[in-house]
Amino acid sequence: MVRVFVSLDVENDNLSRRISEIQRRMVETRADLKLVDTRILHITLFFIGEVHESMVDKICEVLSRVEGHPLEIELRGLGAFPTASQPRVVFAKISKGTDEVVERAKRVSEALSSIGFRMSEEFSPHITLARVRSRVNIDKLILFIKNNADILIGGSPTSRLRLKKSTLTPRGPVYETLWEKID
Repeated sequence: MVRVFVSLDVENDNLSRRISEIQRRMVETRADLKLVDTRILHITLFFIGEVHESMVDKICEVLSRVEGHPLEIELRGLGAFPTASQPRVVFAKISKGTDEVVERAKRVSEALSSIGFRMSEEFSPHITLARVRSRVNIDKLILFIKNNADILIGGSPTSRLRLKKSTLTPRGPVYETLWEKID
């Protein structure tokens, strides 16, 4: 079995440095956070989950029919899931390119539904920056998110459409690109 998802990756050193700075300031709240490594920033278009390795070729086949060129995005503002007052995940909002990202996710979902996969929740385009591990100093984190709800983070092209394998480790997930859309 392999754990897989479809993504658009962000591979821009300037944007990664900017996000690192925001994460550093987030850590200063002393909230109990697990930061996302800025080398693996991405937009998850569809989380497939655990599948038998024999399904990977079929997944790649249907994804190859989805338009897959890079998109230009801009990140502006912080938010949280499930809500800003009950943060479990802190993320950067996509302010430019949102419609294109949503459309790409819709096409990916339609392609994957043809082989039996269904999106588990409504798609909300974002880039995860941190996961909240406990309620320690949560009020300071909530204030930080609120105070940065409209901060300009920066722009970047995304990668082409990718199928990624996710291996969970104690140090965080390790991602491997299994397939990339070649136009």
